[in-house]
Amino acid sequence: MDPEKSQSPCRLSLVSFYLDVLSVSVMFFKKTRCHLSLLLIFFTIGACAGPDAYLSGRKTAEFFYKKANKDLKDGMYPEALAGFAEVKAKYPYSKYAILADLRIADTHYARGKFIEAIDAYKQFIKMHPAHPEIPYCRWRIAEAHVKQAPEEWWFMPPVAEKDQADIQNAIAAYQELIDSHAASEYVKKAQKKIITCRRRLANHELYVANFYWNNEKWRAAAARAEGLVQNYQDVGLEAQALLLAALARKNAKEPELARNDAQKLVEKFPNSNEAQTGRILLQDLPTPSKSAKPKTETSTSQKIPATGE
Repeated sequence: MDPEKSQSPCRLSLVSFYLDVLSVSVMFFKKTRCHLSLLLIFFTIGACAGPDAYLSGRKTAEFFYKKANKDLKDGMYPEALAGFAEVKAKYPYSKYAILADLRIADTHYARGKFIEAIDAYKQFIKMHPAHPEIPYCRWRIAEAHVKQAPEEWWFMPPVAEKDQADIQNAIAAYQELIDSHAASEYVKKAQKKIITCRRRLANHELYVANFYWNNEKWRAAAARAEGLVQNYQDVGLEAQALLLAALARKNAKEPELARNDAQKLVEKFPNSNEAQTGRILLQDLPTPSKSAKPKTETSTSQKIPATGE
C-alpha cells in the first residue's frame, strides 16, 4: 500500500486518541492548577510526529527500493542507480539494502556495462555467500562473459577468427554454477550453454586448422584438427576435423598417420559425406609395410607454434 494514501486515516485516528486523552486531562489539570499550554504543546508535537515515525524505517526502505526497481525496468538506469544507492545509504540495515546491491549489478548488466556487472555480482557473492540469489548471480556472470564475446556481423571478420577468452571464462562460470548449485533451476540451462560455447571454441580450432591448410602448413593443420577431435567430441565437428587431418597428413607425406585419421573417420561416422571421401583416401594411400612401424607424435593436442612447420 502507498504510504501517502495510508497516512491520513492513521493521522486522524491518532489525533482522535490524543483529543480524548486531552479532554480527560483538562478536567484533571484544572483541579491541580497546572499550566494547560504545556499540555497542549506536548500533545500537538506527539500528534504531528506520530504517523511519520510509524511510517519510517522498513516501509519507507521498501517504497524507495520499489521506486528504483521501477526505474530499472523502465530503462532509466541513472535514476535506478541513484535510487538503489539512496536505499543503501539511508537504510543500511534493511533487507532492501542487500537487494539494492544485487539490483545495482542488474542495472550495469541491463545497460551493457558487463565488466561492472561481473564485478558487482562477484562482490555480492563475496558479501552474502548464503543468499538465495547466489545461483542467479553466477548465471548472470556467465551470461555477461558471453555478452562480452565478439558477435557475428556480415561486414566484420568471422567470429571464429577472434580471441575466445570470454567464451572460455563463460564456460568456467557455467561449470562453477553447476558444481556449486546442483539443485538450481539454472543448471539445465547452464549445461546447454556450455555445449554452445564449446562448439564456438571448436569452430575457432577448425578455423585455425583451415588457415594452416590454406597456407600449406600441413602438419600444423593436421595437429590442430586432431586436437579438435580429442578435445571437442560433443559438438558435431569431428567428421570435418578427421577428414582435414587425414588429407593434411597425406600432403605432409605421412601416410601412416593419414591412414589412422581416415580409418577413424570411416569407422566412427560411416554414413557421413566425409566418410565417403575418407574411403577414397584409404584406397589411394599406400598399403602399410608389415615391418614398418607407424609414426607417432608426442601430442597432437599441443599448441601449434606461431610459425607453423
